[in-house]
Amino acid sequence: MSTSPYTPEQEAKAAAILKERREKEAKKKALLEEQATKLKKIEEEMAREKERLKKEEEEKLKAVEEEEEVEEEPLERRRREQRGESSGTKDDQLEKKITEWVANLSLGEEEEALMYVPREEQEATMKEWDVEEDPLTRQALEDETRMEWKLRLMRERKRRMEAVSQEAKEL
Repeated sequence: MSTSPYTPEQEAKAAAILKERREKEAKKKALLEEQATKLKKIEEEMAREKERLKKEEEEKLKAVEEEEEVEEEPLERRRREQRGESSGTKDDQLEKKITEWVANLSLGEEEEALMYVPREEQEATMKEWDVEEDPLTRQALEDETRMEWKLRLMRERKRRMEAVSQEAKEL
């Protein structure tokens, strides 16, 4: 005589149900892992494609800017010679600043914006992005932060342009 309150048939049925539940959970877990893997692959492909497109745009922009620089250099020299100016120290300083700014413009807008954000802030922000599980929320956070950085960049550009205008007035 058994001390169990259940009959052998009931125990067998309960064991079968329990086994079935475990199998369903295992299948569900496998499907979720497969989905996560696929999503990660897609995100990586998107990141690679985005980087490739960004590099292409930078190369095109750089080529156009190099053409413009080649065209502008002789014109600037001719203008100085026509006005009878020599390349003085103020002109050299101004030309150096302009060259520096043109070099900054040739950088991608994202990279330039990052130049004005301290490295610690960038790293902390990127850690926040990594913590976010939902890809859409993460992308929204990234976009929002990058827009804030671009706003800083625009303000810095405006400040520089005002400084150039002021120097031009002083000349």
